[in-house]
Amino acid sequence: MHKTYNCIIVFNEKKDAALFCKRCNDPYKGLYNFVGGKVEPGEASNEAAYRELQEETGITRQHIRLYRLMNIRYYYQDFDLELYVGKLDDDVHLQEEKNPLFWLPLSEDFTDKDRFAGEQNIAHIMNIARMYPIPEKNFTQDGLYIGVDGCKSGWAAAVLDHGELRLKVYPSIASLVEDYPLFDAFLIDMAIGLQNCKDQVRPDNDARKELGVRASSVFPIPSRDAVYAEGEEDQKEANRQTLDKSLSNQSLAIIPKLRELDEFLNNHPEYRNRILESHPEVDFARMNGSVLLSRKKEEPGPSERVRILSEYLDKRDLYGMYDKAKKLGCGQDDLIDAICLALTGAMHAHGQSETIPANPQADEKGLLMQLTVPIKRF
Repeated sequence: MHKTYNCIIVFNEKKDAALFCKRCNDPYKGLYNFVGGKVEPGEASNEAAYRELQEETGITRQHIRLYRLMNIRYYYQDFDLELYVGKLDDDVHLQEEKNPLFWLPLSEDFTDKDRFAGEQNIAHIMNIARMYPIPEKNFTQDGLYIGVDGCKSGWAAAVLDHGELRLKVYPSIASLVEDYPLFDAFLIDMAIGLQNCKDQVRPDNDARKELGVRASSVFPIPSRDAVYAEGEEDQKEANRQTLDKSLSNQSLAIIPKLRELDEFLNNHPEYRNRILESHPEVDFARMNGSVLLSRKKEEPGPSERVRILSEYLDKRDLYGMYDKAKKLGCGQDDLIDAICLALTGAMHAHGQSETIPANPQADEKGLLMQLTVPIKRF
C-alpha cells in the first residue's frame, strides 16, 4: 500500500541552526535526521506536519508557521516524502517524545553519511530550505481569527489560525463554533441586533452613506418580529407594523440565516458581542482607501479584492479562489468576503478597528447594533 511520510525542517529564531533528532531505531539508528512521521489516511498534509511536529518536539502552530518545501517520490520503496520548512518565532522549550533533539549549526557538514541519515539527501534538502524566503511574522499570525459569510450551502468560513488560512463551508453556526469554540476575533456578514421599533438605530444607513454608489450592497434588515414571523406575507406585515416599510426579496431571502444567528446568540450568551457583525464592502473600501466600484461576482471584481487581500496575506493562499469555491460548494465571492472578514478580525484584535456607529445602541436582547470595520483611511 502506497504511504506518505513527512519531514519538517525547523530553523531557530535567528535562522543559524536547525532542529534534528538522533534516531533510536532503524532505519538510520544513531544518525541525525529531521523530525517527522507518517501521514495518516485521509489526513491533510499540513495538519499531519503540525501534528508530528508537536508530538515529537512540543512545538505547536502557535510557535511556527510551516511552508511546503517540496515532495520527493521514492518509486522503488513506493512512498512519498513531503517536506515542510518553518522558523520559530521565539525560543521554545522542546519536549522530546522518543528521539533526543539537538540544535545543529548550519555550518555542519550535512553530507557526512556517518552522522546524518538519508544517503546525503539531507544536504540537498538543507540547501533548498536555507534559500526558502520564510516571511516575517505579521499581525495576522499571532492568533485565531474567523470570518464568515452566508452562502447557499450554509456558512463559508475563513479561519486564520496563526497565519495559516483554512477555508470550509459549515451547515450551521453551531457546527462552526463546535470546531472553533475559542477565538481571538469572529466577524460575520450577517446582521446582529434586530430592531423592535423605528427609534432603534442600526448601522446600515451610515454604511450606505460611506459606500455611496455601492450603497445597494447593504440590504435592509428586517425587524425582530419579521424575522420570527412565518411566511413571507406575515414577515412583510410584521415589518410594516414595526418599521413602517415592507421587505424586498433580498431581505426576505436572508431571514432564515438572520433567525439562525439570532437564536444561536440568544442560546449561547457567552458569544454575545464576541461574534461581531461586519460588512465586506465597507472593509474592502477601508483597506483600499476608496470604495471599490467593481462588482464582487464578476471580473475584475474578484481579482481586485484578492489584490487587496494579498497586501496583508500570503499570495499563495489566495490562488485559485474559483476552484476552491467550486470544490466547497459556495461562490467565489463568498470565500473572498469570508477571508476579508477574518483579516478585519485580525485588525480588530490589534486595535486597528472601529465601529459604525461610534456609539452603537443595543437591541432588546443586549446585542450591539454595530459594524466592526478597519479604521478609516479616507
